[in-house]
Amino acid sequence: MKKQLLLFILLVCSSAVLAQDELLGQWTGIITQDEGGYRSEYGFELYLKKEGKNLITGRSYVYVENIYAEMALSGFFVGSEMFHFTESRVVRSRDLPALEWCLKGGELKLERTGKGWMLTGRWQGTTPGGNCIPGEIMLKKVVPRV
Repeated sequence: MKKQLLLFILLVCSSAVLAQDELLGQWTGIITQDEGGYRSEYGFELYLKKEGKNLITGRSYVYVENIYAEMALSGFFVGSEMFHFTESRVVRSRDLPALEWCLKGGELKLERTGKGWMLTGRWQGTTPGGNCIPGEIMLKKVVPRV
């Protein structure tokens, strides 16, 4: 019984580590904003790396036409398939005078599909002026090329 319990614990821990490894790297896709936002859809990218044992850090990029923002972010795994992230600051941007960029956060589900690894989920955010209109994130992992 003790051997079975130990084996189960090792299996659960190793699946969380494998999931973290799959999360690292470049992701590309879209971020949507529910009705009432500046646009309904933007390009969105994540660049993720591991810092220490459980912390994941990186950058996010959101863009539409000639405007963009790069944000610093950090996050961690919840279980073996949910990635919780929070953007902390705008690193650089090109925007319009009346536009404020949302600092976003949310939980994204990591899953393997016939199209490769996907990250999907809802986001919410804030600006200095208040809450942002939330939406969804849909990303596909970019396969590294030589």
